[in-house]
Amino acid sequence: MKKIRRTLALASVLPVLPLSALGQVVEQGAAEKGTIESIVITATRRAQAMQDVPQTINVFSEKNLKDAGAQDFATLVNSMAGVELRQEQGGQGGVAVRGISELNMMNLYGGTGSATGMYVDEMPLSAAGRFPGLSAFDVQRVEVLKGPQGTLFGEGSLAGTVRFIANKPRFNQLAAATEAIWSSTQGGGDNHAVNAMVNIPFSDKAGMRAVLFEREDSGYMDARITDGKTVFRTLKDANKQRSKGGRILFRAEPASDLAISAMALVNEADNGTRSRGPEAGIGSFSIPETQHDKLTALNLTVEYETGIGSFVASASHTDRKIAGDTDQAQTIETINEALGQLRPLAVGLLGVPWPDAATAVHSFHNYNAKADTLELRLVSDGSSSLKWTLGGFYKKTDTLHRAEANSIARVPKASWMAVTSALTDGAFEIGEPQLVSAVSSIKQKALFGEISKDFSKEFQLLAGGRMFKETRTSSSTWDSAFAFLSGGLPPGSSGSSASSSLFNPKVTASYKWSPDVMGYATHSKGFRSGGQNEYLPFTPNAAPDYKPETLVNNELGMKTNLLGNTASVNVSVYRMRWDDLQQVVEQGIGGVGKALGNVGSAHSEGFDLDAKWMPTRRFELSFSASLLRAELDDDVVLGPSAGDITVPAGTPIPGTSKRTFSLGSSYRFNAGGALTGFLGGRLAHRTEIISDLPHYQNKTPGSTVLDLRFGVESKNWQLYGFIDNAANRKVALREDFDGPDVYTQQRNFFWGRPRTIGLNLRANL
Repeated sequence: MKKIRRTLALASVLPVLPLSALGQVVEQGAAEKGTIESIVITATRRAQAMQDVPQTINVFSEKNLKDAGAQDFATLVNSMAGVELRQEQGGQGGVAVRGISELNMMNLYGGTGSATGMYVDEMPLSAAGRFPGLSAFDVQRVEVLKGPQGTLFGEGSLAGTVRFIANKPRFNQLAAATEAIWSSTQGGGDNHAVNAMVNIPFSDKAGMRAVLFEREDSGYMDARITDGKTVFRTLKDANKQRSKGGRILFRAEPASDLAISAMALVNEADNGTRSRGPEAGIGSFSIPETQHDKLTALNLTVEYETGIGSFVASASHTDRKIAGDTDQAQTIETINEALGQLRPLAVGLLGVPWPDAATAVHSFHNYNAKADTLELRLVSDGSSSLKWTLGGFYKKTDTLHRAEANSIARVPKASWMAVTSALTDGAFEIGEPQLVSAVSSIKQKALFGEISKDFSKEFQLLAGGRMFKETRTSSSTWDSAFAFLSGGLPPGSSGSSASSSLFNPKVTASYKWSPDVMGYATHSKGFRSGGQNEYLPFTPNAAPDYKPETLVNNELGMKTNLLGNTASVNVSVYRMRWDDLQQVVEQGIGGVGKALGNVGSAHSEGFDLDAKWMPTRRFELSFSASLLRAELDDDVVLGPSAGDITVPAGTPIPGTSKRTFSLGSSYRFNAGGALTGFLGGRLAHRTEIISDLPHYQNKTPGSTVLDLRFGVESKNWQLYGFIDNAANRKVALREDFDGPDVYTQQRNFFWGRPRTIGLNLRANL
């Protein structure tokens, strides 16, 4: 027992110890040789060992996911250098890879694509600013592909691609697994999660695998409900999040050369106020915010082995509905000034109800995006020195965004109509304070292919490309007394259309210096869809549309297995040129709409390191690091609504840390009888960032976070304890520039979760 306690104390701080201090642990199991797990991935659309794929990829096997206690992608980010997730609420935000992200990720009006692609098996789930919080339970692996993936994964994979690969049904075994998690957050409340899986074989050629989950994370930020002067009440732990859902996968293999898979996925979340405040723990709002987010996705995939290769046909339908009531407290003063000026007219001359002042201002948003995709591809069997992939892709996305803003106390509809009619001498009357609606449709067509040649056992050359064409249409309507009183625009509508065509090449040369050492060089290109500015009359200085972003990547890398496959070291250096950056350039009159534009070029250059070492089969160390410089190449001029600001060349790209590293360890030992003890930890560090271009001089502090995990394991059950953010660091995710805190007038930040301590019980049936 004394020995176990000593080992626990040592392993709990492994992530912060130099390697020289680990000798004792290594010595204890030196006779038990360890080897790095070989993970087979499908990032190239064919099965290959990860170390044989000539590109930079982070891969988490099912074992890695369990050891980390991963619940979703957010809990994996600290394990990767050069990858950052910026969220202000569950299901929102975006992923930055190597400094490339969506500059306009918080823009609700645009129908633009995402910078980082998200897939579950064959289903694309990307949407700008809407990175889904998918469950990682019963997932075979997660692949994170760094750099543009424009050839095989197309639009939405400008910075990279994240792929969740689900476990497939087993035809010969009835199986089940369950997991229960309880935890408590410092300054917040209790959290829980329940996950369950059942695998049902129908025959020796068909089966079903179903996963269900339910999760509740307590809030850790209180919300002052205030008009800026008086605090009416304080809501405890107001930023709570609840989610539930699951997926069901049917698979049949009626013949040796045919497989049919059908998947349905549902992910539903209810979120409270955003994690926003001038300090960790409390923020100010004029209303209690709410958000309901539901994702439904369906996929049918047919795989057929032909005489020349594997044919895959995949059809998907996704439906994302988000409805949220968002605080607009920063406009209370402006609204009250307008109400005060109009009150003599409304009450004195017209005799209609009109409040003295508004105590709150809010905006209710409805967002609905439906997408249908079809991909056909033929992949050679890989048995010869010449390998190839050919395919076609089609996608149609229809998006509806509706926003209704109002003040509380509410001005009656009849009063708005009376005032606007009086001001226009009866020319028209407007009954809505602000009601806007936009509908957009995007159609994409693409042909893609890759061909590679093994000129020898050592040297391979690959070339590929994707021809892409996109057509976009949009229309919008508005009925807004706020906008009319601000700029004189009556109710109306507008529409626009545009198209884009691109070719994305890729060339990779790789050379195996030995069976365990491979070097490669890559030139590749990716793109992010363009879009339309729906509310054109409200943004008169903006263009009706904006072009796609493009990213050209030049990269050198090396992958190695060392010390008898007990260690691996992968390194890469890269320089990327990012053209036609999409950025909000104009705020609409009366708060209606935001216009985007293409504002020039930027570059990202850096170094990635990913290393693992298993001195024994029980002990593993991992380390990843990224050094990055991502900066504007051109001055960016932002319009009057942003204060006529010129952001100088050399300014860092928002949301990007110059240095990130992650150091982790895991150690297993005999805990007596059939029990195995487990100790693990991870230390992650990220430097400061800027949060957006208009406020490029403001810095959001970096952070250093330590997570610990420990427990006992048996064949059929496992029990773990964990401490996330063990040092209880205050983690600022980014700064909010909608306005200062309405009560304290201090800078607002979005804050990460404080120290959380919990238990995790798993059982396999």
